[in-house]
Amino acid sequence: MNRRGALKIFGIAATGLTAAAFGAKYYWEEFQSRRRSNLLIAGSAPMISYVQKIADAFSKSHKNIDIVAEKGHSSGAFLALNRGGIDIAVMDRNLTLEEFNLIDHNMLTGIDGLGIVVHPESPVKNLSIDQARHIFEGLITNWKEVGGPDAPINMYGRQDGSTTRSSIEDILMAGGLLSRRIKELKSADDVSNAVAADRNGIGYVSVRTMQDITRALSINGVELNEKNLLINLYPLFRSMFFVINGDGTSDVKKFIDFTLSDQGQKVLAATGMLRVR
Repeated sequence: MNRRGALKIFGIAATGLTAAAFGAKYYWEEFQSRRRSNLLIAGSAPMISYVQKIADAFSKSHKNIDIVAEKGHSSGAFLALNRGGIDIAVMDRNLTLEEFNLIDHNMLTGIDGLGIVVHPESPVKNLSIDQARHIFEGLITNWKEVGGPDAPINMYGRQDGSTTRSSIEDILMAGGLLSRRIKELKSADDVSNAVAADRNGIGYVSVRTMQDITRALSINGVELNEKNLLINLYPLFRSMFFVINGDGTSDVKKFIDFTLSDQGQKVLAATGMLRVR
């Protein structure tokens, strides 16, 4: 076989190999784009409501990752994580020393703050956390019991199933039951408007939904503001932590990186949380 013939054969073979390589690359990329993976997340019920908002935004650019977010409790989620049942545990409290020694990474991703609001002209400026709890339990029923006028306390709150209501039950009530005398309203705007129209009113709202038509009370002598929330001085707050074992899968890393990114933090801020980045 002459040189030209050999080169022709080699060229044909090389062309075939090149085509095969391009074909393999195409089919591999197609396979990867269709390959789906699952990301299992569980934890504190109020916090999972925020996580779901993050998951919705994340999924727009990661369509091949299916996210399952289950509502439960921080301790149960940690146990599931430690046993390998989930990928991320979402906790609304700091880890205990025992828990801390069992895991590798614990990341603060957001802060949930609550305001106890009254009419702007109310003479009451501050409540102890116990006084606030007793009011919403129905044990304190007159403003004169907390330094205000001799007038009944009218309470306004959110309906069952609301994230804000779940937060007030966990953060303020500490196992106590909300009074049945609380007038339950559909939205934070409804609560603010009701309190603004009632000189004897009191209600609870998330930090994001607070309006100038009401005034937030100091709790335990601490004013509600961003600084006091960030340094954990204001008591009606809850931090959201993502906890993982080991370094996490690539999907776990992508989700956490997204949550801590400017885009992810904006999503959290839009849902009522205080951003930490």
